[in-house]
Amino acid sequence: MSDPILPPELNPRGPGASFAAAPKAPSGRRGWRRPLGITAVVIAVVVLLASGVLYTRYLHYDHNLTKAAGVLQPGGSKSADGAENVLLVGSDSRSGAGDEFAQAPKGQEQVIGQRSDTVILAHLAKGHQKATLVSLPRDSWINIPAYTDPKGVSHPAHMDKLNAAFSLGGASLLVKTVQQLTGVHIDHYVEIDFAGFQNMVNSLGGVDVCLARAAHDKNTGINLSAGHHHLDGQQALAYVRQRYGLPLGDIDRIKRQQAFLASMVREVESAGTLANPLKLNAFIDALTKSVTVDSGTSAADLGKLALKLKGVSSGNVVLTTMPLSGFGKENGQDVDVVDQAKAQALFQSLLDDSAGGSASAAPGAAGPTVPPGQVHVKVFNGAGISGLAARASSDLTKLGFVVDGPPGNRGAGATASVIEYNPSQAAAARTLAAVIPGATLKENQQLGGDLELVLGSSYHGVGNAQPSASTPAGGVIGGGTTAATASCPN
Repeated sequence: MSDPILPPELNPRGPGASFAAAPKAPSGRRGWRRPLGITAVVIAVVVLLASGVLYTRYLHYDHNLTKAAGVLQPGGSKSADGAENVLLVGSDSRSGAGDEFAQAPKGQEQVIGQRSDTVILAHLAKGHQKATLVSLPRDSWINIPAYTDPKGVSHPAHMDKLNAAFSLGGASLLVKTVQQLTGVHIDHYVEIDFAGFQNMVNSLGGVDVCLARAAHDKNTGINLSAGHHHLDGQQALAYVRQRYGLPLGDIDRIKRQQAFLASMVREVESAGTLANPLKLNAFIDALTKSVTVDSGTSAADLGKLALKLKGVSSGNVVLTTMPLSGFGKENGQDVDVVDQAKAQALFQSLLDDSAGGSASAAPGAAGPTVPPGQVHVKVFNGAGISGLAARASSDLTKLGFVVDGPPGNRGAGATASVIEYNPSQAAAARTLAAVIPGATLKENQQLGGDLELVLGSSYHGVGNAQPSASTPAGGVIGGGTTAATASCPN
């Protein structure tokens, strides 16, 4: 029986070398060499054993991975030679309904159980000394390419929310949609579900986060005071998924997710993880068990990617968001309007390998710069709840806002609150949005200097943050915030 041969990259004795015993040293003057020879043999055995362990672990990690065929699609332009683009997707694999999930348009087949909660385009620069993570808001109103559903029925291209692509056609349609939206070719695909996310956080022993204000939401179960917290997997999931109760909804949620990624990067690069083989193994094991990748990606590829990124510090991980020009309604849905010119400039910088996070932020990224006493607002009850508009008027007056006219009624049954504003009053609208949890902004060219606040049933009082010229309103992280400098979000 021949001696086993390790893969070349794992065999310290060279390609083709086996575990066979080394030839005996020649006789003669060797007494003084014996201790050194014994030491060399011991080291060689240890290295060989370690190589065997590493190879075994590689096979274990590769077996852990879930691989999906047909995910990567033709299209988009490749970035500069040596750069790579990875689509990172956080999916909600649970079944459900309501506005928390994308619904298939009439006559179209929905892929049951798949919803993309988070979509991030990660660009790894040439030389792998820098990474840029671009969050793509799930409610962005974009064009979904033509596709064929699981039943073999063809559907034409149509306008919809970004996360509808994953619901309708799974990972392959999402990749195709993102490539069409950004013009950037996707080289790798990595998807993680809720359970996998929790396991990864727990394998690190938890992750530290900070909150600018208290977070309470019955939908996710989050219940945290303002300040610093050490979150386990379950708490972390609630933290990154909350959107109700945040001043700018999904936009503020993106800021939270970016802040959490920054904390996670700092935790992984810390000596406590990298210098602890057991902890590092637990993290890699949890990671490979938690993700679905394209069929062309192996554990070895992930390992090579990790080696390429070993020089990337948290200060060189740039967090930014696809620029938006505003918010609106389409087919009865609240949607995010993409700023096409600024978005394309950002994506071109990825193709040119010159991304620095300099793209303008989305609405709400800038803090409120208008004193409340200069913000005039008319308040309307859109939920049909008795006394709701009067209560909100009183709340806003106490904060210093100018409420014009008596409260009024505007329909019934509204859930979310909406702030309508003339484009010239955008800064005033952001200031008001900072204290109305979950409110969305909507341009209305017909309005004058007054904002119009239409309250939904989700309104239970103004937020904890006192608006001022120096208090940030939440919104996305823009302007190239890095993982090392990400601040406390809402």
